[in-house]
Amino acid sequence: MAKGVLNLFNVLLPFIITPYVYRVLGAHNMGNIDYATVLFGYFGMLGMSGIYNYGLREISAHRNNRKVVTDTYKNLFCIGLITNLLFLAIYILFILFFIHDPELKRISYILCGNLVSQIIYVEWYNEAMEEFKFITVKTVLIRLISFIFIFTLVRNESDEYIYVMITVAVAVLNYLVSYIYSRKKISISWRDLFSGIHPCKYIIPLLTILVLNNTGYLYTVFDRTLLGYYTGTENVAYFSLGQKIVELCKLVILSIVFATLPRLSLYLNENPDMYQQTVKRIMKLTLSLMIPVSIGLFMLARPIILLFGGDEYLPAVAPMRIFALRIIVLGIDAILYNQIIFLHGKEKILVLFNLLCGAVNIILNVIFIGNLTPAVSISCTLISEIIFVCICLIYIYRNIKIKVGLFNLTCLRYFGLSLLFIPVIYGIGMLRFGYQLQLALSIATCSIIYISSLIFLKDQNALELIKFAKKLFSSKS
Repeated sequence: MAKGVLNLFNVLLPFIITPYVYRVLGAHNMGNIDYATVLFGYFGMLGMSGIYNYGLREISAHRNNRKVVTDTYKNLFCIGLITNLLFLAIYILFILFFIHDPELKRISYILCGNLVSQIIYVEWYNEAMEEFKFITVKTVLIRLISFIFIFTLVRNESDEYIYVMITVAVAVLNYLVSYIYSRKKISISWRDLFSGIHPCKYIIPLLTILVLNNTGYLYTVFDRTLLGYYTGTENVAYFSLGQKIVELCKLVILSIVFATLPRLSLYLNENPDMYQQTVKRIMKLTLSLMIPVSIGLFMLARPIILLFGGDEYLPAVAPMRIFALRIIVLGIDAILYNQIIFLHGKEKILVLFNLLCGAVNIILNVIFIGNLTPAVSISCTLISEIIFVCICLIYIYRNIKIKVGLFNLTCLRYFGLSLLFIPVIYGIGMLRFGYQLQLALSIATCSIIYISSLIFLKDQNALELIKFAKKLFSSKS
């Protein structure tokens, strides 16, 4: 329950903060912030060195063995201390010698605070020990504090540094509270924290996880890096706004899907037939939501961008339309990647596929470097991700021998019904309402058409979602 509340909060709050910040600070400042954050991300990733995922896995597996838990905590904390200080020094040198824009340089120096705070980042311990009530209460309170400070102190374009300082201060406070809580639970003195450690045995597993979990940097992170360097930071803002809107929609949909159906990991070893059936159900359910959302976002990209950013961000409409189409690919990718290939223990093949398709994305971006725009950049990523999905499908069919139920009449039905959105939204747009009313009417009308059509056709996934919604609301009442 606590984790569900946290997930809901993490989705709803950005829907409020993102439009405000992008409107107040403007495309130029948000471009600088987004680009500086992208550059910092490389150093932050290396500073963490896979500690989060490794710590979460190891302590979850041995949470009842106090000696193993204590030993893992001590060693990972010490490794994090060394790696974060090392990459903090390298990051400062990078700022000094490679960042020349004064605004970008100041923002980057402020972001150094994030690397310092990562030294005490031990949320992996609290999550592994399933301290979800503490994590939820802490996160909600700290995010609400940040919400108040942002709306109070960030009032015009000159407040860009204040906004960055607030985001860094929130990270520091979040990590500090988690660190203090974990130290009380694990009860290790400062002297004992650095005694009897043997970090060398952790290096290879951490490097493996570092590579496995960060191949995604070859996609949209690389896109933003290239955009900022070759075309200017404002294009990073246009790219990032569309990405954030669509990513939030994707997060909501996948949360609904995986809350509705049981974990596939429960069936993989105990009931292979049920696993196969559930894979198909998850694929159909995901597409029943992803396809209409994708077409809706594509058609409503302009009013959505106006709502989130205003006229200044109209150049973000084209990349957002590509992001909207990409949401279908990401939905399929999430199932193939996490629920099939990863569950079958094929992490190495995933790394290989990701590196291969990431290289395709880099090559495509370099080919179009002379005509690079946010829309061109995300189109290159979309092509490489479609290739990734195709390779994964072929591998699953040939090696894991599972039919995922991607191509069938049910999915074609979802696509056909979603195409009805095009004349509906176009017709509402012809009435020349304001963009807020156009958005509200379009979403309401298309939702009614889509849902009522599925109920009339007695679509199993629609009935499943309605049943889940009724159960959710009846339990709350």
